[in-house]
Parts: sequence; C-alpha cells; structure tokens
Amino acid sequence: MSGEDRLSYLKSGASFFEAVSVALGSLRGSKLRSFLTLLGIILATATLIAVMSVIHGMDVYIAQNVSDMGADGFRIVRMAFIGNWDPKKFLELIRKNPELRSEEYDFLKSRVRLSQDVGMQMFKRASAVHEADRLEDVRLRSVTPNLAAMTNVQMASGRMFTEGENQRRLYVVVIGNDLKETFFPNVDAVGKALKLNGRPFEVVGVARKQGSSGSRWTTSR
Repeated sequence: MSGEDRLSYLKSGASFFEAVSVALGSLRGSKLRSFLTLLGIILATATLIAVMSVIHGMDVYIAQNVSDMGADGFRIVRMAFIGNWDPKKFLELIRKNPELRSEEYDFLKSRVRLSQDVGMQMFKRASAVHEADRLEDVRLRSVTPNLAAMTNVQMASGRMFTEGENQRRLYVVVIGNDLKETFFPNVDAVGKALKLNGRPFEVVGVARKQGSSGSRWTTSR
C-alpha cells in the first residue's frame, strides 16, 4: 500500500470513529430526547406489526367463516340491489337480465380459462313435507354438484349428490341442520324421503350446522 493510500485509509477511519464519538456524545448529552426517539421508533414498529397481524387475521377469518367461497372466490349475480328497494328498478332488471340457462352455463364453463372452477346456483322458496310434518318458506338452492366444494359445505352425514345424478336429473337433496332436526330428530335422515313443493326427493346428505341459527335450507340438483 502506498503512502497516499495509507493516509486516505487513516483519514476515512478517523472520520468514522469521529462520527461515532459525536453520536455517542449527543446521546449522553440528550438522554431524554434519545429515549423518546427510541421509544417512538419502537412504538411505530410495534403498531405496524400489530395492524398487519390484525389485517391478516381478518382475512383468514373472513375466508374461513364469513365468506363461504374463501378469499379468492367471487359471485356473479343476476340482480344486485344497493340502497332502498325500488319496484320499478326491480322489474326493469328482470327484463334486462334474463335467467341463465343451463346451456349458457355449459358454454361459459367450457370457455373460462382463468378460474379454477365455475358453478351455478339459483334460489327459491319451497314447502317441505315429511309424512304429517310440514314446513313452509324453506330456502331451496338448486346447484351444480361442484358448489359444495366451492362454497366449503361441510357434511354432517351422507354426501353431496354427484355429477352423474345431476346429469340424470335424479330427485336427490342435501338438507340443512334445521330441517334434519324438524323432520328427522332422532334418526339418520340419509335415505329418507322428503317432498319439496309436492315432488318427492331422496335425502342423500345432511349439511353440518352453520353458526348459532342452524341452516334452514336444502340443496337439490
């Protein structure tokens, strides 16, 4: 190492140690300010970590408990209302947005490339009858078989109906916990007959109870 290089090295080292010495002297001379600055940095970092943890926890909770399709699922609905109910707007939407036919669903499903899976469902109200027991205003979901996996439906007993049963238009149904307790309180509901709007269906599965209110709905093919 030449004399000039050694001198330059010594100067840079002296500058570094001088800067460290000045910083330590400033800390010793202003202990309160140094403490408050350090405390502010610690609190800011802790707050950021806490907020990120809460956001992550909310995402996980919504995906597992609130949104039955998870964080990466979405729905396309025929009509969506925001705000007050408007009968004229409702009639206009019915006219402009016709119901999706099964042929149109098959066409869309065969051409969707960016989604892992696509399903279809529709809702209506029905009456449910088993022997002498009758229940009105039951929410009936007509779905494709893959909706059980897509919406994370957990089975308490039995199974979801299959694609083969759907293609053959068999009258099979999966009932919720409330219907099971109403019509089949002390027996296994799987294999039993249940009439929905006068049509006989075979119960192939019972969905697990969802939340404190149970599940007063049926899922049919």
